[in-house]
Amino acid sequence: MIGLNSSSSSSSSKKSSDPPFRTYQAFVWALYKYFTSFKEELNTIEKDVIAKDETVTLSSVLERLSPHLAQITMLHRVFCIGVADVPPGTPNVLRASHLLNTLYKAIIEYDSVGEASEQSVALLFSLWVETVRPYLEIVDEWIVHGHLFDPAKEFIIQRNKDVPVNHRDFWYATYTLYSVSETVESEERLSDAASGSSGGEQASSSRQHTMVSFLKPVLKQIIMAGKSMQLLRNLDCKETAQPDDAERKSLYTLFLESVQTRLWHGEESPTNTVTKQQATKKSLIKMQSIVARHLELDDIHDPLLAINFARLYLEQNDFHEKFSVGNVILDRSSESVTCQTFELTLRSCLYPHIERRYIECCGNLMRTLKKDYRLLGYLQAMRNYFLLEAGDTMYDFYTAIFDKVLEKESWQQLAFLNVQLQEAVGQRQPEDSNRLSIFLETIDPARKKQPVNNLDGLTLSYKVPWPVDIVMSSECQKIYNQVFLLLLQIKWAKYSLDTLRFSDLTVAAKTQEGGQSEESTAKEPINQQIHRMFLLRVKLMHFVNSLHNYIMTRILHSTGLEFQHQVQEAKDLDQLIKIHYRYLSTIHDRCLLREKVSFVKEAIMKVLNLVLIFSDRWQAGFGAWKIESIDKMESDFKNCHMFLVTILNKAVCRGSFPHLESLALSLMAGFEQC
Repeated sequence: MIGLNSSSSSSSSKKSSDPPFRTYQAFVWALYKYFTSFKEELNTIEKDVIAKDETVTLSSVLERLSPHLAQITMLHRVFCIGVADVPPGTPNVLRASHLLNTLYKAIIEYDSVGEASEQSVALLFSLWVETVRPYLEIVDEWIVHGHLFDPAKEFIIQRNKDVPVNHRDFWYATYTLYSVSETVESEERLSDAASGSSGGEQASSSRQHTMVSFLKPVLKQIIMAGKSMQLLRNLDCKETAQPDDAERKSLYTLFLESVQTRLWHGEESPTNTVTKQQATKKSLIKMQSIVARHLELDDIHDPLLAINFARLYLEQNDFHEKFSVGNVILDRSSESVTCQTFELTLRSCLYPHIERRYIECCGNLMRTLKKDYRLLGYLQAMRNYFLLEAGDTMYDFYTAIFDKVLEKESWQQLAFLNVQLQEAVGQRQPEDSNRLSIFLETIDPARKKQPVNNLDGLTLSYKVPWPVDIVMSSECQKIYNQVFLLLLQIKWAKYSLDTLRFSDLTVAAKTQEGGQSEESTAKEPINQQIHRMFLLRVKLMHFVNSLHNYIMTRILHSTGLEFQHQVQEAKDLDQLIKIHYRYLSTIHDRCLLREKVSFVKEAIMKVLNLVLIFSDRWQAGFGAWKIESIDKMESDFKNCHMFLVTILNKAVCRGSFPHLESLALSLMAGFEQC
C-alpha cells in the first residue's frame, strides 16, 4: 500500500496540471459504491461467524458470496475491456467513448440472456447511469447555456476556438465531431462473457467506426441545440433569457426521475410518491456536493488507485449515504424481457428531454432570425435582384445596358453600372441601395467571341449582415449570379426583338428598291425578303418568349413559392441552410446550368446569339446584308429548334426531367414539320 501511494504521488505531481477526467472519476465512484456494499456483506458474514449462533461452513459462505463473486468477475471483465486494455497515451475522448460503449454493450449483451442475468443487468445499469453523468452534464451545460465546458476533452464534440461566434463560418467549422474507431474484439469478448463461453476462438482484429452509442439517436438534436444556444447568447435579442439554475432541473436529474418513474412499482399513494421524490431530490443535491468534493482530489487518475484511496473515506458517515441511482432496480414485471429494454428506457427517459430542449432552442433562434434580423426579407431581396423578381426595378437597370449596346456605345464601366443600379434600386427599395453593388470579373477574351457572351463577367454582390450570412454565404451568391447571367442573356434577346420596328426595315427597302440590280431582283423580290425577315422574327420571338416564360414562371416562380413554404416550416438553422441550398440547386439544374445538360444550354445559347445577330442586321437596314444571310439564319434556327424539340421530348418521355414538359410543348407548337 505504501508503494502504491508513493507511485501515486509521483504520478500526481506529474499530472497535477491536467484537468480531472470526470468520466473515469464517475466510473471509479460507481465501483467504490458497489465495493462498499460488498464490504458490508463481508462484515455481516464475519459477525455471523463470531456470534456462533449457527454453524457456518465454508460452503455456506461461498454460497452467500457466489452472486457477488460472479458480479465482481463481470465487473473485472468490463474494467479490463473498458479501461485496463486501453493503450497509454490514448486521448480522453477515446477513453470516455470506449468506456461508455463498453458498459452500453455489456448491458445489451447481458440483458439478452433474460432473467438469469437480471442482477447483472441491474448492476451494470446503475454503473452506467453513474458513469454517464459527466457526459450528460456537458450536454446540459451546452444546450441550456450555450457553453461547451469540457476541460479534459472527453466529450465527442470539441469546440474549435479559432473560429469566433460572430464569424460567417461559425455554423460549419466551430465544432469537431470525433468518430471513434474501436475493435470488434471488444464486442466478442463481452458476448462471450454474457453467454458463458470460454472465448477461446481467435477474435477478429478488424476495426469499425463508432461513437458513444447511446447518443446516436439524438446527436443531431444535441449539436443543433448547442450551436443554436451559443449563437443566441451572442445575439442582441429577447429570446436569450437564461434559466435560473437554482430552480431548474438538470438533464441528469430529469433523466433519473424519468428512470425512477418508469421502473417504479406503482403501488404507493400519490402523497408517498411526492414525499419520496422530495427526499430523492434532497439526496441528489447532498450527494452532488459530496461527489464534487471528493473528485477534486488530484490523485484520482488511475481507476484502481482511486479505489484504494476511496477506502480512506470509509469512516465518514456521509460517504455511506446511497446515491439515488444505487437503489434503482430493473422491474422486469412491467417490461418484456428483451434486449431492447435498455434502448426503450433511453428512448422514454432521456431522449424526450433532449428533444424538448432542441425544439425550444432552435425555435427561439429561428424566431429571432426571422423577426429581429430580417432573414425572410434578405432571402426575398436575393430573389428580387438576382432572380429579377423585382421586375420594375431591375428592368430600369438592365435596359440601360441594353440601350448602350444597341447604340454601339461602351457600357463596361463600373461607374456607369453602379450609378444605373443605385438609381434603379434607390427609387423603390432605398434600404438596399447600400447593400447592392455590381462589378465586372475578368473574362478570357476567347470566351466572348459571340455577342451573347458579352455580358459574361457581370456580377451582382449583395452584402448580407451576420448572422444571416450563415444562410446566404458567398458560395450561394455564386449560384445566384449564374442564374442572374442566364436571365440577363434571355432578357437581352427578348428586348432586342421587342424593340425592332417594321418601319425600319420597310423604309430602308424602299430606299434600296430603285437601285437594286436585276440579278438581285431575279433571285428574290424585295417584298419577299422582307416577308421572310418578318416571319423569322416571329419564330424567334416565339422561341425566346417560350423560354422566358418557362424560366420566370414554371421554374423561378413555382420553385420560389415552394421554397417560401419550406422556410416557414424549417425547425432549425441547419435545416434552413439545407432548404436554401436545395432551392438553389433546383433552380440551377432546371435552368439547364448543370454540366450534365450543357449541350442543351449550348443549343439555347446559339439561338439567343442568332437573335442578337438578327436584331443587329434588322437595325442595319435592308441592303446592309445579303439574301444568303437570311438563308443561313433560317437554317441555323431550324436546326437548333429541331435539336431542342427532339432532345426535350425524349427527356420528358423518359421521365428524366418532368419540369421540361411545358417548355417542350411550347417549342413544339412553333416547330415546322417541313
